[in-house]
Amino acid sequence: MKMRALIVLLALLLPLGSGAQTQGALSVTVTPPLIQLTIGRGESWASSLKVVNTNPYDVTYYAQLMDFSADGEGGAASLTPIVGGASIGLASWVSIPSEPITVPPGSSADIPFTVNIPEGASPGGHYAAILIGTQPPEVNTSGTSVAVSTLVSSLLFVRIEGEVLERGRIREFRTERELYQTNEASFLLRFENTGNTHLIPRGLITIYNMWGKERGVLPINESSSFGNVLPQSIRKFEFSWKGDAELFDIGRYSAVATLSFGDGEKQSVSATTYFWVVPVVPVATLLGSLLLFILALVWFIRRYIRRALTLERERRGVSAGTEESTPSLASLAEPLREGVVDLRRVVRSEPSLPVSISTSPVTVTGFMTKYKLFFLFLALLIVGAVSGISYLQKSLDPNRSFEVRETASEQEGVVQ
Repeated sequence: MKMRALIVLLALLLPLGSGAQTQGALSVTVTPPLIQLTIGRGESWASSLKVVNTNPYDVTYYAQLMDFSADGEGGAASLTPIVGGASIGLASWVSIPSEPITVPPGSSADIPFTVNIPEGASPGGHYAAILIGTQPPEVNTSGTSVAVSTLVSSLLFVRIEGEVLERGRIREFRTERELYQTNEASFLLRFENTGNTHLIPRGLITIYNMWGKERGVLPINESSSFGNVLPQSIRKFEFSWKGDAELFDIGRYSAVATLSFGDGEKQSVSATTYFWVVPVVPVATLLGSLLLFILALVWFIRRYIRRALTLERERRGVSAGTEESTPSLASLAEPLREGVVDLRRVVRSEPSLPVSISTSPVTVTGFMTKYKLFFLFLALLIVGAVSGISYLQKSLDPNRSFEVRETASEQEGVVQ
């Protein structure tokens, strides 16, 4: 019967060996943590595990075989012990010594094992775990549980040659939410293995802002022997991304996941998801400022037109209450001509010139006071232009920093 062993194989996360330690001083170290083998039907393969005793006293170790299969989508596995010598998987084709091995302190010992593939074995992936413990396994009378103390494992991935099917697809790729108020997001990618052998999907998640500029690259299973997806199972990968806290990078983002898998990673799949980054308070402030800018711009234009009409009436000697037709282009230019004449009089210090528009003396202070609205309008235009240019520069800048992090699975069990 299948049972779920409550064992955390900590060392399977390490590249060079596997080890576990209880709350006391007793520890177990086994290498290698993962063995991958391609073999034909009817063939045999022999190797060994190295057990290292890092304790200051002699330790006796016991080896045990179990089949395992995927358990959930977090990379955990469900262990199936061999009860009464019966196994339906790879464990029945593996031979290990049944005698305990005692290792002196600071020394190591090899535990040999042999894989014998029968002629009728099905092509594809087969999986077992060689567990090394400090107490002999105790199976109760019902044969449904295994009692162990300190226990670590080396995983055995065997691919039998023949009609091997390497098939996979991205079952789901999305963000945790569609709208974020800061430049960060959490991604969930679910890869489904529809073939008959294990696959390690490797690739990248590339994040782009609304202008198509790259804002982050998240590697998937880069330079790792783990991250396997067993046949006919789904495995999820979780990532988090954090970009620069910039208001200018608001908008719709896209994330493109591209994965390669299979022998030589010749097969590939891709998926795209979208999300929005909209900081509500800063954006509301920006929109309010933009609205005020537009209202001020309209007000200044209306003031200018009224001034142009006033000058036209004065030139024609028409009273203010008389109806005036739509001003011509020449009349609309009158306020500009007046400003140019006043500026020349200030620069040349000429108190009186034969100008039809105005003959009163003009000083620098008087000029600034008379045209204060014009200078305010010009300042608003400059601020708007600088803001627009700054937005485009930062949005289109390809050199922006970001942080990426792979979220580890919280499930206990064998890590594939």
